[in-house]
Amino acid sequence: MLIQKMDKLEMLASSIMDDELDAAITERAAQIREMSEETPSPVSEDNSKKGHRQRVRERFLRVGLEGFADHEIIELLLFYCIPYKDTKQTVYALLKRFGSISGILDADVSELVKIPGITENTAVLFRLIPQMVSVYYRQSRKNTIYNNTTVLSDMFRPYFVGAGENRFMLACFDGDLHMISIAQVSEPRNGSSEISFRRILSEALNDKCRMAALAHNHPMSSPKPSDEDVAVTRKIGNLLKEIDVRLMDHIIIGGDKTYSMRDGGELGIFD
Repeated sequence: MLIQKMDKLEMLASSIMDDELDAAITERAAQIREMSEETPSPVSEDNSKKGHRQRVRERFLRVGLEGFADHEIIELLLFYCIPYKDTKQTVYALLKRFGSISGILDADVSELVKIPGITENTAVLFRLIPQMVSVYYRQSRKNTIYNNTTVLSDMFRPYFVGAGENRFMLACFDGDLHMISIAQVSEPRNGSSEISFRRILSEALNDKCRMAALAHNHPMSSPKPSDEDVAVTRKIGNLLKEIDVRLMDHIIIGGDKTYSMRDGGELGIFD
């Protein structure tokens, strides 16, 4: 519209011989031209957003998440949840409220949807990601031989991603130390976790099971075992012996650290 007005004024100026009027119209045309250059159209703004999103996607396809900051990773994810809006304010609100990517992915759906711009669908997607990582990790390591603490710890760790509560897992292995199964053997009870010895026996009674490993997490503390951890481990070890299954280890996960009760030598439980 501004450009059309400018063109009309220039045509009018060229048809009138009055020098003073000509100068006034020419000056006004210049002002209109300047306004049109400084005021971007909605189309150009939309194209700018599309260009930014495309550049971020191409960067990810080229180098993965290497070099991405936390806010850029969340922004990339939100591109697929919020297709037509600027996501920057939502990203910053998420990080301010939950502190990090892990904090966002660990948050409850009810808390996530309190952030402006986060729908229930987006919140469910955030919660789904850690669970998918666990499934991927389990399937990608199905031929691994679990014959040392490092591979056991690496195997168990994904099952505690996003676990804000105490959780116990039991893995069963054949005589060649290939994993047969892995299952959660605890249930939440009043803010804590209760081990199901019946579930432990059910998992270990598989015909091919010869050895088993236990793991649990300390969500808010170091992985050093408590007296209760030692007592429970001894009880489970004795229970498994009754069905000719050997308890290989009990891995405790606390934050980014792990502790092997076998390597720690807790009272000869694994002798």
